[in-house]
Amino acid sequence: MKQMLRKALFILVLLVAPVAELCAATGKWEVFSVRGVDYVRLDDVWSFYRFSKREGRPGFISYGAGDRTVSLRPSKQDFYVNNYRYILSYPVISENGMLLISTIDMSKLVDPVLRPRLTKSGKITTVVLDPGHGGHDSGAVSRYAREKDCNLALGLKVRRKLEAAGFKVVMTRDKDFFLTLGERVAIANRTPDCIFVSLHHNSGGSSASGIETFTLAPHGTTSPFARTRRTEDLAGNNQDSENIALATAVHSHSIKKTGAIDRGIQRARFSVLCTIKRPAILFEGGFVTNQQEGSKISSDNYQDILAQCICDGIVRYTYNTRHRPSSYRRGGSGSVRAGSSLHSGYVPHARGTSLR
Repeated sequence: MKQMLRKALFILVLLVAPVAELCAATGKWEVFSVRGVDYVRLDDVWSFYRFSKREGRPGFISYGAGDRTVSLRPSKQDFYVNNYRYILSYPVISENGMLLISTIDMSKLVDPVLRPRLTKSGKITTVVLDPGHGGHDSGAVSRYAREKDCNLALGLKVRRKLEAAGFKVVMTRDKDFFLTLGERVAIANRTPDCIFVSLHHNSGGSSASGIETFTLAPHGTTSPFARTRRTEDLAGNNQDSENIALATAVHSHSIKKTGAIDRGIQRARFSVLCTIKRPAILFEGGFVTNQQEGSKISSDNYQDILAQCICDGIVRYTYNTRHRPSSYRRGGSGSVRAGSSLHSGYVPHARGTSLR
């Protein structure tokens, strides 16, 4: 039996309504430090959200309430919400008979996804669309499609739909020319009240297919899609909750309406995500190297469907993050403090346990 050492107490802080509507309660979650990473018990998570065990994905542990079901597996990073796939920063682990999930994943992924209306987002009037590659940089190429052409065609269609929905749209490119990654980021950073959506298509083996969406990996975490694996270089940004909420809205609409394989919402340290100061995602709309998918990607009809999915997702994101009705019922029983949110990763000094 490993020696249990006292360390700190995790006081869970949640923003559940406008400040005037807040009520105070007390709920304390114990934090367990395992090999330098902080975790909380999944039993406490289920209790907080008032989730109960239910049937879900085969081979997964599933809990939920109402129309919301989450599914996960020990030792894995797959995390499903209503069958939409996310990749956790750290695997769910089993220690001393307890299933644990990292506090980073709770604050930066799970809670923003389960309760997007609690995400603090400023006014959004503009969408910066970034069709990837261009000019001498063709991106992924196959006999079915060239990525730079598909990215631009999709971007122009998304622009028309967003403008019809009332948004201003800034394109990093609206023709076939090259920009550096830094130039793309600079356009977004100097555009006020905006979000950034970088549009790409994938390449891989001939059988690889599906849609995946990337957001910046949270501060201090690693990613297989990274320029560096040194923890001291792994900076995040201040838009973690907005990033994941935007990714969720766009990705789920795209999977639902296209029927594409769900490759998940994943974390990355791509250059266009690392230094941006706006909510941002990088969207991969399918594989140009897959015969069936590559042919669809280059077709006007499929591009129109995908463009509508992206537009609808952006509209949903702005609704979810701007409308917080006073009647909105909090998801569970935990402590509440005015002006604070689990999304901020607030973990004051407290009592906890070290298992390693």
